[in-house]
This record gives sequence, structure tokens and C-alpha cells, in this order.
Amino acid sequence: MKRYIIILVISICAVFLWWGMGNIEPIYKRSIEPKEAASFYDNEVLWPRTESDKQLAGEASGVAVNSKGDIYYLHRGSSSFGDKSLVEEPAVIVLDGKTKEVKERWGRNIFQSPHGIEIDSKDNVWITDILQNKVFQFNSSGEMIRTFGSDYPFYMESALRIRNVLPGFPTGMDAYTFARPTDVTVMDDGSFVVSDGYRNNRIVKFDKNGKLEWERNERGTKSGEFHLPHGITHDENGRIYVADRSNARVQVFAKDGNYIETWTQDELGRPFGIDAGSDGKIYIADGGNELYENGGKGSNQVVIMNQQGLILERFGEWGSGQGAMKIPHDITVLPNGDILVADLKNSRLVTFTPQQ
Repeated sequence: MKRYIIILVISICAVFLWWGMGNIEPIYKRSIEPKEAASFYDNEVLWPRTESDKQLAGEASGVAVNSKGDIYYLHRGSSSFGDKSLVEEPAVIVLDGKTKEVKERWGRNIFQSPHGIEIDSKDNVWITDILQNKVFQFNSSGEMIRTFGSDYPFYMESALRIRNVLPGFPTGMDAYTFARPTDVTVMDDGSFVVSDGYRNNRIVKFDKNGKLEWERNERGTKSGEFHLPHGITHDENGRIYVADRSNARVQVFAKDGNYIETWTQDELGRPFGIDAGSDGKIYIADGGNELYENGGKGSNQVVIMNQQGLILERFGEWGSGQGAMKIPHDITVLPNGDILVADLKNSRLVTFTPQQ
């Protein structure tokens, strides 16, 4: 009986405080026209190409590249964001790095709402699932190696919604419990940092065995705080770059978790995905305001920056035509300079190749 009383109290509080989830308003950036991609990039759809694949294609979620140049594309098939059913289609499409032809498909009936994808230095594939609240590690062929994340209790969703309004409200969760984790970045030593994302508003680092090292876990708009950390990457020096989506900014941290700086230029738009290229540049997918009520479209573009936060280049526009995007959700770059984008609402993987 006591258990049900606790559930009832939490549920009632959640109803009354549901509005409070918006007590931190998202930051809006005005849409600034970048150059059209066609003026200096060739572009094409890498997947889906065939009619049969178009029938299988779902929301574009993530993209990553392994050491051989093979491309791993993550999508949601016939499911959608927040869908509780398992994705029946192969959620991972592997393209040959040279021919760009499909060489493998895997991930049937594993994920509910796959979100972020990362490939480590050993070519293991890491995928976050925002409904299972897990981080999965697979080998390059899709065989599961291990999972990370404590079980998510049935009451946790309501408790976290209250906690995000009333800081300090006890949830009973530990540091190993993810609450809708969005992305992961893996260091060369096997340690990894998770952006944990829609409910926890934190980044958290674990060693190669999954033991907690540190976390930054404060919801807000100040330096070092987060309002939906959505994408994460690191550079060759171990600095960590976080796409702080609802705050419309990128935050930079040292490998020990200490805050370094924030990038907030209007031209940056709203970062969804982020990748540190081997060329020393930072590549950002600006997904705009479409997913935010009354926010308009905003910019839907690729932004290229240096590691000091200077914008070097921007291109892209809203749409489904050649070179256009509808919510670029994730991004990565090949060693040859090709930029790959998971184009969420167009349900496709697109590539932008620099013109010679």
C-alpha cells in the first residue's frame, strides 16, 4: 500500500508541475542566411537510394565513420522519436567507404528509440537509446559486447520532471542511471563521456570499465550548466565539445570535466550534432527551431568552426531538395573532407563533397 501511495503522490505532483518543464525557456537564434551548398559543395543522398530502401527508411538519427572509412548510419525505421515499440527494421546501415554501397545492415529488434552513434578507435560501435536509457556497445559487425546504464525504475520519469522544477527533489537514481541519453564520445583509452540529455541535463564520464570518473550535472543557462546536451565529441587533445541544444550554444570542457568556454554566435544557430574532425576543425549540425513551439524554422545548416570558436564556413537551407535539409540531426566528416549529415525529417543520409 505504501508503494502505491508514493506513486500517487508523485503522479499528482507531476501533473501540477508539468508546466514547469518550460521554466527554462529555450534560446532562439534568428535565421541568418548562409551560402547555398551548391555554390561550393557537391551533394548527394547516400541512403536510401532504392525504392525498397525508401520504404524502410525512418527518421535519420546519427552517423559515424570507422577507421577504414566505412560509414555507419543510424535511423529509426517505421518507429519514431519516443516510440516504445522495437525498431523492426535494421537500424544500422553500413556503407562501404570507397564505393558508398551498402555492405551490411543490422540492429533489428534491439532499439526502441536509437539516438546517437559513435565509433571508437577499435571500431566498436556505440549507440544510445533514449527510451531504454542505455548505452550499447557493439563490435563492427553488430554483435553486442555490453550495455551501460542502471535499470530505469517505473516512477523515474515523473520524479525527474519534478526534480527539474524543484532541484533537490529525491529521485532515488544513482550516477549510473541514464535518463534519455543522447550521445556518447569515446576516448582512445576506452573511457567515454555520455551526454545525458533529455531529463538529466548532464555530461558524465566513465573509465573503460564503466566506473564513474566525474559528471557535470546542473540544469540551467549559466556556464557549465545544460539545457538538453544533445551531441558530444572530443578532439585530439581530449577537449570535450557539447551541443547544448536548447541553450543554442556549444560548451567546451577539459578532459577532466572543467569548464573552458562557450560559443554563442547568432550564426551558430541551434547545435544538434557535433564532430571534431581529424583536420582540427569542429563540424556542427544546426537543426534550427522546427522542434520548438512557435520558434519558426530557424537555420538548418552545417557550421564549420576552428577549435577557438571562430566560424570558418556555413552552408545549408530548409527543404527537401538537392542540398537542403530538414533538421540536420547529426554530423561527421571523412578524412577526405566529405561531410555526412543525418537529415532527420527527410529520413536520409546526405553527403557534401568539397568542389575541387
